[in-house]
Amino acid sequence: MAELTQSNVPSLRQRRVAISLNILVQIVALLALVVMANWLLSRHHPKRWDWTGSGYYKLSSKTAQVLKGLKDPLDIVVCIPTASSRDFIEKALQDTRSLLKEFENVGKSKVRVEYVDPQRDLNRARQLVEKYHLDSPDQIIFASGARSKLVKLDDTVDVDGGGYMGGAPKIRAFKGEGVFLSAIQSVTQEKSPKVYFLVGHGERDIDSSDERNGYSMLASYIKRDNIQVEKWNYGQKRTWPADAAAVVIAGPQKRLSEGEFTALNEYLKNNGRVMMLLDYKVQSGLEVFLDRFGIQVDDNLAVMPFMGMMNVTAMGAEYARHPITAKLADINTAFPYARSIRRKAETAAAVGERPDITELVKTPDSFWGETDYKSQQIKFDAKTDIRGPLSLAVAAETRKPGGVELDGMRMVAVGCSQFVDNHNIRGNEGNVDFFMNSLNWLLKREQQIAVSPKTPQEFRLDMTPKQARAVYALVIGGMPLAVALLGVTVWIRRRK
Repeated sequence: MAELTQSNVPSLRQRRVAISLNILVQIVALLALVVMANWLLSRHHPKRWDWTGSGYYKLSSKTAQVLKGLKDPLDIVVCIPTASSRDFIEKALQDTRSLLKEFENVGKSKVRVEYVDPQRDLNRARQLVEKYHLDSPDQIIFASGARSKLVKLDDTVDVDGGGYMGGAPKIRAFKGEGVFLSAIQSVTQEKSPKVYFLVGHGERDIDSSDERNGYSMLASYIKRDNIQVEKWNYGQKRTWPADAAAVVIAGPQKRLSEGEFTALNEYLKNNGRVMMLLDYKVQSGLEVFLDRFGIQVDDNLAVMPFMGMMNVTAMGAEYARHPITAKLADINTAFPYARSIRRKAETAAAVGERPDITELVKTPDSFWGETDYKSQQIKFDAKTDIRGPLSLAVAAETRKPGGVELDGMRMVAVGCSQFVDNHNIRGNEGNVDFFMNSLNWLLKREQQIAVSPKTPQEFRLDMTPKQARAVYALVIGGMPLAVALLGVTVWIRRRK
């Protein structure tokens, strides 16, 4: 038997080195396994999470459904220079990349995204110009088959500041998802529905950019949803539009003619779709017309006392269980100078004749319907005023016996037309959602409900000068000192 000597017994240091190497090999092997498992999962079962508090990068169910339902490949080419003199462009491009990454993740192999820098890849840029007739170097191309649509990067953001306003431009809202979804629908859907806005009675103008009376911004939102928008003057045409998928009567200031009421009634009998936005203190005749269907339009103004004054902007506080409002539970809506519109109490004789009516939006209890709104001293009168909560909008459709879906008439009536004018639509995504959800419900496109612009998250920490100096001392002096003390302590303990 060999004799043990000091030369063939491993020293304490050698054993420590061997143990350390063994642990190091195990750690490296474990990390390699984790990396390989992550690579395999990401390749075959990709999954992404949005950790932002507001779900800034999360796709709406509407967008996800459209991407999952793609039948043909969709090519998206981002032809934008990577370097820009405008700082907000970099932020918009970053949000666009993150959004399209989600598009690829949901659309799988049907969605193909390509990034082209026209300043560096001149040959590819020249090909795109010739094929898609690009007129500027900051466009995003959506193409499927022989159809294509161009979207400018500037159209995906609302920007504040810069120019004569002073200060650097700043992104107020990122609208990329809604704009891109509209482009996808334009190149993948065979036919887009046509919606007419009635004119000739002082209605809101979809071509006007006037802050208080214009609807031009609303018209742009409608077009982004792959819907054609046109105006129709019955007084000139003397007929109802035969190709109307829906008709919008937005804030008429004069009474409609008897011929128009007859044509409107016939249109609804033939499964027509109509949205009516009725302002307070105006009698257009639609109030009596809606009464036939079991909808009561009140001659009042929704008000609430606030700090010694009267608040005339009614807030949506309660939403019905309905496709229009299904996704508005946590979204604010505001209806300035609104009148109440509600379901009329049904008599036994009318139960079988009237359509199904849903009161969509209701105010808080603190609002009431003031009937003497011309008075200088407004106060609640239990005899004449309507106690809150007030219904501000209703939806009506052909009665569904036994819950069976019918291809019948649909109507939406709202006691306000101001809530989506060019002034009130800005910064109020809830109002946009409510209108677009209503329109898509009329068109029986429930799957298109609802994509709002995303507001970039900003985090701000306000500190006093004393607090700022304390933080500075902690970061610059305290943390390095703590590390140094820890090192000295470890060194002393090892020496002992």
